[in-house]
Amino acid sequence: DDLEEHLGQMIVLRKPDLIEAAVRNTSKHLNEKDKILNQNAQCQHKIAEHLRKKKGVDERQEVEKSVTDQEQRYLKCLQALDELELENELTQKDADARINEEKEKMEEKKNLADEATAQYFEFKRSVAKQADKEE
Repeated sequence: DDLEEHLGQMIVLRKPDLIEAAVRNTSKHLNEKDKILNQNAQCQHKIAEHLRKKKGVDERQEVEKSVTDQEQRYLKCLQALDELELENELTQKDADARINEEKEKMEEKKNLADEATAQYFEFKRSVAKQADKEE
């Protein structure tokens, strides 16, 4: 009986100790939870800051890539323009050569026409002279 009574008193005596220990333990865990939540918030802030910086870098890289793409397109356009200018120059030379050939042909035909006209008038004069002699 004494033992049971003694154990009952210990339990009764220990109950407040247990409650106090539970309160301390709970308080300790709540403090740890607050600390962990604070660390979590700091980490999330750091991650957000890192992502903002990285996004800025990515955007700059996109802008640089866009500029590079534009420069490449510009260079291709300049190259195409050079090729077209060369083609135009060759076409113009061919056209000039053909114009000169046609002018030479026209000059030859004009000279032939002038000769034929001169021969016609010479023939006409000789016919007129002959007609005057016969009269």
